[in-house]
Amino acid sequence: MIYLDYAANTPVDEEVLATFNEVTRKYIANPNSSHKLGKLAKDKIDEASTLVANYFKTKKENVIYTSGSSESNNLVIKGVAERYKNKGNHIIISCIEHSSVVAPVNYLACLGYDVSIISLDENGTINLEELKQTINDKTILVSICSVDSELGTIQPIEEIAKIVSEYPNCIFHTDATQAIGKVEVDYSNVDFITFAPHKFFGLNGFGALINRNNITINPLIHGGKSTTVFRSGTPVTANVVSLAKALELATGNLTSRYEYISKLNNKLREELSKLDNVHINSPKHSIPNTLNISLIGKSNKEVIEKLQEEDIYLSTTTACSIGDLPSKAVLAITGNEEYAKNTIRISMSHLTTEEEIDTFINEFKKALNK
Repeated sequence: MIYLDYAANTPVDEEVLATFNEVTRKYIANPNSSHKLGKLAKDKIDEASTLVANYFKTKKENVIYTSGSSESNNLVIKGVAERYKNKGNHIIISCIEHSSVVAPVNYLACLGYDVSIISLDENGTINLEELKQTINDKTILVSICSVDSELGTIQPIEEIAKIVSEYPNCIFHTDATQAIGKVEVDYSNVDFITFAPHKFFGLNGFGALINRNNITINPLIHGGKSTTVFRSGTPVTANVVSLAKALELATGNLTSRYEYISKLNNKLREELSKLDNVHINSPKHSIPNTLNISLIGKSNKEVIEKLQEEDIYLSTTTACSIGDLPSKAVLAITGNEEYAKNTIRISMSHLTTEEEIDTFINEFKKALNK
């Protein structure tokens, strides 16, 4: 079996899973309980939260645990909009945001909020000049992803943060779900950061929102005591600790993994660029983990099915895409609707071997010919 869909989901690391099992068995009490066992569980959460907070250069109290990136994105977007509607009603996103950013923004637009969508330049990064011209004193939120989930393009987060910082009423959020554990990004001037461990060999069904500057927002989920006032729900000790472990492993090995995956990406680019019916969409300035291509005169679905018959698994678009809509990211960067309708996303990790890439290339060529 050759798995090339790591951008959608990664297998849990054995060390992470062992951590989860150990903590689940050892720390059985509710962390909110006042007795000794409860305090031991809370101490374990605090220890893990400190590790997570240190990576983002903030305090442990500023780590908000959620059910995943979709909840985190909804929490910050709706929470900021509701809390600061007296300061403005303008929200800015890019044209390549994940559906969990686009959907809540569309919801807010129906409530009367003014939404602007920033386009991409020829390199696949957001148009900074357009952002400068669009942002104004009524802008209360700018939400731009760190890495695009379809093309893998790395966005200029530091430069965006500088632009946003000139507007004191504006908050800057980045969805870093496709970036954490894959590429280094400076988040020191970002207010909110979304991520989920299942993208870097952690557990599914869990996520986090980093509120770096402890900005007050309205919660989505109201209820009892948790690790912060911004999201109610009994803290799950094992989830928190295993998230910290996954983050520690992924970021600690980031440089070596990046270099290794870059070699695989370069080989793929070189071989696929030789094929007349393949157009490479991912710009050079993208994470090496993701390579997006379009087929010319061939059906992406048929090719995917042929590869699956050979036990090779990859995606046409992101797992969260709705129906058969064209890839908005590919359309934005190429302007070609046929390319956007016929994409394949190849996503790798440090677990991908060179032999697997060789096999994929050979089988891909056969699938094209069939």
